[in-house]
Amino acid sequence: MDTRRLGYFVRVVDVGNITRAADSLHITQSALSQHISALESDFKTRLLERTGRGVQVTASGRSLYRYAQGILRLEKAARIDLRADNDAPAGLVTVGLASYSMAPGVAVPLLRAVRERYPNIHLQLIQNLTVVMSQAVLFGQVDMALIYDPGYVKGVVFDQVLKEEFHLVTSARTPRIGSRGDTVTLKEASRLDFIMPNELHTVRRVTDAAFHAAGLHCSVVAEVEPDTVLRDAVVNGLGATVLPLTAAREHFAPEEVRVYRFADTRLCTAMSLCTPEVQPLSHAAALVADLLRTLLLDASVPGRRAASA
Repeated sequence: MDTRRLGYFVRVVDVGNITRAADSLHITQSALSQHISALESDFKTRLLERTGRGVQVTASGRSLYRYAQGILRLEKAARIDLRADNDAPAGLVTVGLASYSMAPGVAVPLLRAVRERYPNIHLQLIQNLTVVMSQAVLFGQVDMALIYDPGYVKGVVFDQVLKEEFHLVTSARTPRIGSRGDTVTLKEASRLDFIMPNELHTVRRVTDAAFHAAGLHCSVVAEVEPDTVLRDAVVNGLGATVLPLTAAREHFAPEEVRVYRFADTRLCTAMSLCTPEVQPLSHAAALVADLLRTLLLDASVPGRRAASA
């Protein structure tokens, strides 16, 4: 199979339009259409449906898209590995980071550590993917992912690295809730409007479950995926949200928000490092995983964090 065609197909899906994809690839539209037709002929199935506004991916196309991303990543990893000095650890290592968690906060420290110790390792840090992160690990789109532990998922393993406790976050512009300082009850919080990720996200599921168990309703007025949009919406008083304390500190300046601990329940879940169950990590990926575990351990132990500063 010509992996170049897979790359063309991925670009068309990402852009959603053959003409714009052809422009970005610096080839003609007719040539790109021929490559897509050749792929459809190879797989004996329709991958894209042409519409008046562009293209729509079929079910078969979505499956190929997932596998194509993994194949292209492995090809890139092989090229980097074969060009490198064999005496030093080298290769492409892709790490997925869960949104609305402390995971993005470890990105820069991890990048710094990899650059200092293993300069021949090419690190990719990814937060948003078209599939959930555990599936991305399974499909080979990423080597590992730092995510909320969803429980058993066939084909991957979860190494629990720390626990996250969720807090209520409101704009500093809005009145204080209750009279207990930095704590709030679920009933008090249920009177607020919330801005949250979609129903599939762990933060949303844990929050909804806590309110439901208390016989209360969590009024979600908007679902927001990009972290930066949620940050701006909360700061401007458009709604409250629920985040781990580490994520709240990462996203907001202290003067921008008020952060409350729940007085009558503990909303928490585990953060885990997700890796493939059968396929072993490459040498480079194993080294990055060890660095990541060390950074997370330092971040979770105040004394070690102070000593390393």
